[in-house]
Amino acid sequence: MIDTESLSARAWRDAAAMLAIPLQQAHIDAMVGLAMPLCLSYLIAELGDEAQARQLEALSRQQYHRALHQQDIPLKPGITQLLDWCESRQIPRAVGTATQRQLADIKLGRTGLARYFEHTIAGDEVARTKPAPDVYLQAASRLQVHPEHCIVLEDSTYGAQAALAANMRVIVVPDLQQPPAEIAKQALAVCQDLFAAQAVLQRLLNLPH
Repeated sequence: MIDTESLSARAWRDAAAMLAIPLQQAHIDAMVGLAMPLCLSYLIAELGDEAQARQLEALSRQQYHRALHQQDIPLKPGITQLLDWCESRQIPRAVGTATQRQLADIKLGRTGLARYFEHTIAGDEVARTKPAPDVYLQAASRLQVHPEHCIVLEDSTYGAQAALAANMRVIVVPDLQQPPAEIAKQALAVCQDLFAAQAVLQRLLNLPH
């Protein structure tokens, strides 16, 4: 819904440059959709230096928080139209995110998207975050809808894995990278933008525009 991956990638690059740590784009790509604790575990394994990894994670998080508070947070094209359409058809909606509650509220509040959702489940409110299915199972429970009747819109591989693990159908709208073949094969569709995703939803639900 929100184009925060570019802000996150810039925070990682800036923090790595400040600390003179050789962080590669492949490292940044591998962390897309991961909660910070999992990013830290990944960095410790990749860098082989726990102290350095912790320093990088802390500075990157600081940079990212500053950007969320001070910079514009761009919406992905088509999201307000899609949510207005869902609202007009009284389609139940919830947010399931790997992001911590504090940051999720900032993102939804500053972009004006909070009004579209009665329920939001954050990554630090469940036992396991994405790619585990917990946030999506909790979302289905809050909506009082069986998981197999839910359709998830996802932009990351880890998020799509979480939706599939929850026995939900998923439409992938890639952000920085295309989904791997095994995810694309299991998805209802891989759409290049949210306008295309809305068209898929309309066909699936047999609802007019």
